[in-house]
Amino acid sequence: MHKLIIAANLGRLRVLKYREAGVDPSEQQHLLEEPADSGKQHVKSMRETVTDQAGRFGRGTSVGFETGMSYGEEHHLEAEMERGALKTMAARIAGVLAAEGRPTWILAAPQSILAKLESTLPAAARKTLASTVGADLTRCPLAKMEERFL
Repeated sequence: MHKLIIAANLGRLRVLKYREAGVDPSEQQHLLEEPADSGKQHVKSMRETVTDQAGRFGRGTSVGFETGMSYGEEHHLEAEMERGALKTMAARIAGVLAAEGRPTWILAAPQSILAKLESTLPAAARKTLASTVGADLTRCPLAKMEERFL
């Protein structure tokens, strides 16, 4: 069994540890969430980042004509913001894995960012990655997580 399950999206990280059944028959195998490692971080929206919207600028036409076009350039700001959030999340995951002694683990992330997040992870983290799940399980109840992974 894998010792660690990490569910992540761009703003939330959830770390679940596998606990084996004990000597007592009433104690069964289960998942335990680590609140110190789990948590969320604020990811800025486009509206929080950009202070102004594209305007209308004249093209040098005759006086009195109100024509205009925006000469704004596409700077791929949304993609850059996503890359920054992925780097931050990959660093947090690498920190959790280093603190745990780099056990085998499972990564669950939304399908839209799973491949990008996996490629952003450091080589040591990718080496111990056992499998991936293409679903956002950051808010999934613990009982359903146990049904899915145990």
